[in-house]
Amino acid sequence: MNAVIYARYSSEGQRDESIDGQIRECMEYCKQNGMTVVKEYIDRALSAKTDNRPDFQRMIKDSAKGLFDVVVVWKLDRFARNRYDSAHYKAALKKNGVRVISAKENIADGPEGIILESMLEGMAEYYSAELSVKVIRGHTENALKCKYNGGTPTFGFAIDADKHYQPDPITAPVVLDIFKMYDTGSTMKQIVDYLNDLGVTTVRGRPADLNFISGILHNRKYLGEYKYRDIVVPNGIPALVPADLFERVQDQMKKNKKAPARHKAEDDYLLTTKLFCGTCKAMMVGESGTSGTQGRKYHYYRCVNSKKRKICTAKHKSVRKEPLEQAVVSSVMRNIMDDAFVEYFVDQALALQGQESNELPSLRRQLADTEKAIDNMLNAIQAGIFNASTKRRLDELEATKEKLELSIIKEEMKKPQFTREQIQFYILQYRKVDTNTLEGRRRLIDGFVNSVVVYDDYILVTFNYKEGAERITFEQIERSDLSSLGGPYFVVTLENKVV
Repeated sequence: MNAVIYARYSSEGQRDESIDGQIRECMEYCKQNGMTVVKEYIDRALSAKTDNRPDFQRMIKDSAKGLFDVVVVWKLDRFARNRYDSAHYKAALKKNGVRVISAKENIADGPEGIILESMLEGMAEYYSAELSVKVIRGHTENALKCKYNGGTPTFGFAIDADKHYQPDPITAPVVLDIFKMYDTGSTMKQIVDYLNDLGVTTVRGRPADLNFISGILHNRKYLGEYKYRDIVVPNGIPALVPADLFERVQDQMKKNKKAPARHKAEDDYLLTTKLFCGTCKAMMVGESGTSGTQGRKYHYYRCVNSKKRKICTAKHKSVRKEPLEQAVVSSVMRNIMDDAFVEYFVDQALALQGQESNELPSLRRQLADTEKAIDNMLNAIQAGIFNASTKRRLDELEATKEKLELSIIKEEMKKPQFTREQIQFYILQYRKVDTNTLEGRRRLIDGFVNSVVVYDDYILVTFNYKEGAERITFEQIERSDLSSLGGPYFVVTLENKVV
């Protein structure tokens, strides 16, 4: 498991030694729990009351690259002191498959913060939809003129001063070469090797890979077709590839297409970063092995201290994955079906969102002042006062109003205000989750389980709300085959040796 460390100290009398101490303890935690530290992000003399921290923002951006699985912090207040920022950015990391772990605090976060995080993730579409309408309005105007709408530019094109697409004199010929090579029988791998030998990189400066080649060969922009949402304009931009060559390549790709490898749900370890050994307190991580007698493949969680350092004395050093996850999911469902839990969840969420953003009142006052100024200008125009200065001032006020409206919506997305009915509807939907599906089990565990600790005689499931915990004995879940938690006689396929 790859990890990065985030360390920070404020300017309130702290020094670089504080960073050294945080890094040292986070490193020790990662070593103890079998994590490989691939990078450190450090912000010095910057408060966590704001998200305006360079390395913090760099870390959030880098999480989309798939280079690490967890962010380890000394304590959670190093990540953020503002509960809304914490929930917002943890939800952003979660979308990229990254979790935040505290080296000094076993509990992942306070119950109220996690409730908010869950709400943000599950219901932000109410607010993003309104923002999307405003953004799309401006983009649509550009699209009708076949103009560039932002984002990563397309390889092979340059954007001129008027935001129109133009062939890039350096990369446009490369696009044509890629199509010609594939048309004459070259594989995508051969094309990748050819481009890398030439030193050709993507728009972001990365070496070419198979995804890069596939994206180019499928992109209809190279035919000259401009597309934005439902707007499609043939010959709206310069074509880089002849139509007959483009269509031949599409036909050839269809012939060469192979069925994608089926993803094996049993390889998804849903309790990763949430499961701990009750004896040595280390993390338990997913592994697989093959039975030496039956040749059957098993999936299980194993204490990292029993794997590498061999210092764990727990009775159950390895735990069968399927029955353990099923027991946890069943425990979650029992809580969700409890009406008292639903009411508690609703009350906590309503109380939490009562603290409004510090920015919103100021933005709303500015918007009200701007709207009043616009009304005054319109009254002046109706009274016959209209000249170039009047029009320019009115345009400025309208632009300011639109910017303020967007800022308000963005701020509301960070700190949404939900009604009791919306929150109740949200939580009740979990009662309909299909626990027979991987995605259903993942939603329940991610949304409600804080940690799972395996002791010698029982399992303790801690939930994401105050006083939420359930103790499950092995006898209670014997029918789920958890009585064989010690695991079978394994032969690890990779090493081909008995463990």
